[in-house]
Amino acid sequence: TAADNMCKTSAISEGNPLLQSWAAQPFHLPPFEEINPGHFQPALEAAMEAHIADLETIASCTDNDFDSILGAYDRAGSLYSKVGGVYGNYISSLNTPDMQEVQSAMAPILSRHRSKCYNIPGLFEKVTSMYDIRQEMANKGEWTAEQVRLAERVYTAFVRMGVKLNEEEKKEYGDIQVELATLQTKFMQNILKDEETWEMVITAEDMAGCPEDLVAAARQAAVDRGHEGADEYVITLGRSLVEPFLTYSTRRDLRKKAFDAWTSRGELSEERDNLAIATKILRLRKRQANLMGHTTFSEYQTEDTMAQNPENVMNLCMDVWKRAKEAADKERAMMESFLSEKGDELEGGIQPWDWRFYAEQVRQANFNFDESELKPYLSLDAVTNAVFDVSN
Repeated sequence: TAADNMCKTSAISEGNPLLQSWAAQPFHLPPFEEINPGHFQPALEAAMEAHIADLETIASCTDNDFDSILGAYDRAGSLYSKVGGVYGNYISSLNTPDMQEVQSAMAPILSRHRSKCYNIPGLFEKVTSMYDIRQEMANKGEWTAEQVRLAERVYTAFVRMGVKLNEEEKKEYGDIQVELATLQTKFMQNILKDEETWEMVITAEDMAGCPEDLVAAARQAAVDRGHEGADEYVITLGRSLVEPFLTYSTRRDLRKKAFDAWTSRGELSEERDNLAIATKILRLRKRQANLMGHTTFSEYQTEDTMAQNPENVMNLCMDVWKRAKEAADKERAMMESFLSEKGDELEGGIQPWDWRFYAEQVRQANFNFDESELKPYLSLDAVTNAVFDVSN
């Protein structure tokens, strides 16, 4: 029962900051300093159990008004949302072995939970009863446009999760969702692992052209990664290092090396073959679309978007591509003119690993603007103070 679940959650919450009240925290923010990866699985399991209890209460409710069904549905799973919000933050920003282990373990469990939420006996019937009367209630002035919209969105979400499929198809659809969640987690972890492990060890001389803050960051990266030589600097695939290096380094060979690695994340090791994973994902998505009555996944994916179909997406992309290419061609012409004026000639012409570097050179030459001079004004403290100043 809901009461039993509350008791279980209370027992588990002791010692788990994810399940405790954050009312005493500044701005009711999570107590990040108290949270560790081991807290997530028990907290998510307790939150999922409470979420299912909320939904089962709606399904068994004898009242058939908006607040008892759609209002309650909108409020259901508050603990799950609370814990899940912090979990999502951690898996996207804390790439440690412990956190990866939790993410790998939880991906299929969370996917099963999502499927279960849409297949609770009696729940879809309740949602459908609200969906069927939405226009009538709006015409009577008893429902607002927002209430009508909520009825439509909730109903659509159930349909797109396969609630109208037969039992065998529902099982297959759920299995596909689980496998996709597992593969997508592995795909992202492979990219993060390549970012974490790849490094280019260079010297101070190799950092010619780089601003002081980048040189200092590369030196700190070398120290952090155990390089003890006094003249050792490290460029990693972290965006804060590789992008400015591509922008300022005068060493074209090193820019190419860094660019090739950066654009090959997920392919840098045979143990982390994202191409094979991507192939599996595409096959599963096609089957997912087929189960929902579509020929391709793009048809299924765009059906519930503003675009409505793949053709509209492609038309927009091609329109943007044409305009973007015109702008890029103009920028290339400016860079080529800059090279010509300097009397320089690049073997093979301007390549992808040259673009940021020469774009910055042109910016400094033509507009007297050096992005690195702006950076000291955008420190964490300065930006934080500015945000609070603007928000008063």
